[in-house]
Amino acid sequence: MSRVPALLVMHADLGAALLHAARQVYGPCEDLPVLSNEGLSRVALEHAIAGKVAGWSAGGLVLTDFWGGSCHLCGIAAARACGGAGTAGEIVVVTGLNLPMLLDYLHNRDRCAVVELAERLQLKGQESVRLQRCQPA
Repeated sequence: MSRVPALLVMHADLGAALLHAARQVYGPCEDLPVLSNEGLSRVALEHAIAGKVAGWSAGGLVLTDFWGGSCHLCGIAAARACGGAGTAGEIVVVTGLNLPMLLDYLHNRDRCAVVELAERLQLKGQESVRLQRCQPA
């Protein structure tokens, strides 16, 4: 199975910070570009994303920070333009990325197909948000 490519598209320097944290836990994280929306118009961001994912003939993942933000919306537009559902190279946008999801991507990008990996990351994100109430001693 070939490696599922991904692109981190996030606000300001969040993508770079997540990747830095992932390197501290996982080790080297090659082939994982980061794109910030900082200083880019919506049109420019969409074009930048499309330029990065255009060569993904077998599909890939666009990983964004939150639902409905410019990174998410431009990721969807670029994914539709470059490889929407039903094509051999489907591009899936996964939003709400957190560190456990990014680490899971790194551990499994060589083991899973695009949609399977996207669904796995969604589940990992849901499982990683927890409450632990601590009563005073």
